[in-house]
Amino acid sequence: MSESFFSSQPSAQEIEERMRGYASWFELDLDSLGFNLEQVRRRVGVEVIPCLKGNAYGHGLVPLAAYLMKKGVKRVLVAKLWEAMQLRDAGLDCGVINMDALFTPRQFETVVEREITQVVFSRETADMLSQAALKLGKRAEVFVKVDTGLNRVGVRYDKAADLIEHLSSLRGLSLGGIFSTFSESSDLDKIQLDRMIALDQELRRRGIQVPLRSMASSHSILHVPSSYLDAVRPGMMLLGIYPEPEDRQTGLALKPVLSFKGRLEQVKWIEAGESVTYSKRFVAPRRMKVGTVHAGYSDGFPRGLTQKGVVRVGDAVKPVLGTVSVNHHIVDLDGTEAKEGDTIELVSREGENSLTNLARIANLSVYVFCVALSPLTPRVYYEKGVPVALSEPRLTG
Repeated sequence: MSESFFSSQPSAQEIEERMRGYASWFELDLDSLGFNLEQVRRRVGVEVIPCLKGNAYGHGLVPLAAYLMKKGVKRVLVAKLWEAMQLRDAGLDCGVINMDALFTPRQFETVVEREITQVVFSRETADMLSQAALKLGKRAEVFVKVDTGLNRVGVRYDKAADLIEHLSSLRGLSLGGIFSTFSESSDLDKIQLDRMIALDQELRRRGIQVPLRSMASSHSILHVPSSYLDAVRPGMMLLGIYPEPEDRQTGLALKPVLSFKGRLEQVKWIEAGESVTYSKRFVAPRRMKVGTVHAGYSDGFPRGLTQKGVVRVGDAVKPVLGTVSVNHHIVDLDGTEAKEGDTIELVSREGENSLTNLARIANLSVYVFCVALSPLTPRVYYEKGVPVALSEPRLTG
């Protein structure tokens, strides 16, 4: 249950007290996540199945899933079995569709025991899942991944009807739906959609009723209304991030969920001609006030922002000086009143240092930027401006 997840979290006061000791952390606005969900729902008019793979694209799997459940989401997609287990271990009872491959009998039994919906695209997987379900005296729901032309993974579209007919005959299994992934190439996408519809028609001819058909992820939600079918699978867009620059022109307003904050570890003056960081990458042209932030690329601030990144210090946007290293980077503080211990914004929700702009500066896709946000960096989740959940590495000893 999602309510029990939030009720088990530290109080707002305790979260704020813990934050005082953070060198860097992410802040996530759940109200913006809810806003984006409603924007998608209004556009598509069908079920929304959020894709929360890659630790919800670096935003934090369990808290986001718990909040989405509060907003009426019935099931989510994950890419790894351990992600599905994280959700179950957190007490979340939503539907979980696992796209990970299974290799051992114990993995098949785990999926059945924990009531995880398994993606299948081969007879062997279907047979092993059936055997696990019969052994445990339970039913296992499956979603069939159909390869309609992306040629990445899935049962080939012209072989899919036979596979689905086979698994429909297996004891212990129930068909939850079929889905496929577009190539995001307009000419091939049309062919892929036609193949999915033709498959559904062939299954109906064989007397098999498919409960749910899904083709559209974020790109198709924005650009291909004919692809909505019975359910859509948004990922990045739910986080308020447009996957491509042209997506902003589609008339769908989104609010970024994440900001990245850091605390100034040291503030000092350097003299003209002195260098900072490795390889003397920055040499001061004058006497300058600079600050060291204890956050680098291991925390989620990309190395590609070396000499190019910008951060927000109060109302000012200031450049990154020299190298972004594993755990540090240095910023220009000239003209500011910043002092040691002050908070600055490494990634803002809007403006010059937004995630989208920094990804462009670092020559990264927004996907790469997000999934590289370290799971070890604390995350604080806000609702109506109040911290309601916390994810942080645990101290031992």
